[in-house]
Amino acid sequence: MIKGSDISIAQLRVLLVVAEEQSYTRAAARLGVSQSGVSHSMQALEKLVGGPLITKAAEGWELTALGELVLTSAKKVVGELQILSQQVAQFHNEVDETLKIGVIPSALSGWLSPLLASFTSRYPEAISLVLEGMEEEIKEWVESGVINMGVTTDVTQLNLTYWREHFDWQLLKKDEIVAVLPVNHQLSKQGNVTVAELAEHPLIMSSGGCEALIQQIFAHSLEEVDTFQVDLWVRDTQTLLQMVAGDVGVSLVPTLALINMPTAKVVIRPLSPRRDRNLIGFWPKKQPLNKIGIKLLKECKS
Repeated sequence: MIKGSDISIAQLRVLLVVAEEQSYTRAAARLGVSQSGVSHSMQALEKLVGGPLITKAAEGWELTALGELVLTSAKKVVGELQILSQQVAQFHNEVDETLKIGVIPSALSGWLSPLLASFTSRYPEAISLVLEGMEEEIKEWVESGVINMGVTTDVTQLNLTYWREHFDWQLLKKDEIVAVLPVNHQLSKQGNVTVAELAEHPLIMSSGGCEALIQQIFAHSLEEVDTFQVDLWVRDTQTLLQMVAGDVGVSLVPTLALINMPTAKVVIRPLSPRRDRNLIGFWPKKQPLNKIGIKLLKECKS
């Protein structure tokens, strides 16, 4: 059995970057260390947890089941450490003119990550913190001042009075919601599918940042809302796609969440009628965005 103190923050950071970059070489360049250093860190972490965390796949690296488990905790540990650092700085009344943002996973990996990379290459000191979290987590971080701006699915209509009282927001991007089906599924032969047709089959959902919207889509599309239920919840889109490919069920997924994801073993079909999600940037009314935040908003919309 491992001891918590045996695993270092540095090892968890290496795992996070390797998982994001899908390459030891790119991870090493991003971390500013040698490739052998990344390799040694991964080997040490795998020894501590008692098994391999990643494995070679046809399309690059792939997390093992143990790797997904450790990665989930690593995100929380490193994220909490970043939050602690920001809170300590606030406690000591340090002035920080940089931008701190929180983003839902599907928007970060599928769209915002390359945009942020380009932005920070031109303004190296502009963004001091990027946190990945669920919709409710991001709202709490914005409210508490941990971050300056959140990027999330537009859920303002769920409690418009509260949002108008506490936040300002701006539409950044529209993202089509599509059906994801097993290759041999009866609905895969159609050009498009309806929500009512999907509701007749086991539904798999990811807690990656748009579940409230998906629930709304089903609620507004079905005459009997009680007929709708989520049969299985998963942590991320990759796991969801693997389960759909294995004929476990069907799903609704925003198009951005499918970027850089293996979709060869599933079928993607548009919904009829078409459904979109709106991605918004939002910030507290009591703390208007700084110049860096305004500049980033403009680039997000360009």
